[in-house]
Amino acid sequence: MRPEPPSRIPESQFQTFDIPAPTIHAWPKDWAVIGKPAAFWTDADTSYIDMTLLTYSVTVKVTPEKYYWDFGDDTGGTTSKSGSKPRPGDEPQIGHDYQKTGAKTVSMTATFSGEFSVDGGPWLPIDGFAHVASNEISIDVYRFHRYLVDEDCYMNPQGPDCN
Repeated sequence: MRPEPPSRIPESQFQTFDIPAPTIHAWPKDWAVIGKPAAFWTDADTSYIDMTLLTYSVTVKVTPEKYYWDFGDDTGGTTSKSGSKPRPGDEPQIGHDYQKTGAKTVSMTATFSGEFSVDGGPWLPIDGFAHVASNEISIDVYRFHRYLVDEDCYMNPQGPDCN
């Protein structure tokens, strides 16, 4: 005799599902300048996972709800939007102004909610959330400054930034 179809999926089980890891991106791609916003975004999106539970065909729909960003400089933030690559001249949706030079490692953890459908039936909510870590990206942060000079470093080896 076939068991009753699943009527709920506990959070502990939801957290073990093979949810696709989000990929994060940055612009500029692998560098930033102190005091200028670097843009970040992720490709996290709603996805579907097919499985069998208690002999029933189950489809699980996972939807990203929040994004916990770690900018690699002991700061971070939470967003409800995935962000996007900014157009020239636009402010980034998810931006970060670094304050110190050096190599930084940026990461993000997405929080997903879930729903499931048994044998093509109605969507039912899944208890709790699942948290999935993204890839890590490396950012080199530089300082930027301008000098108005009337000689280059060949003419004046002792000039600003010539050493």
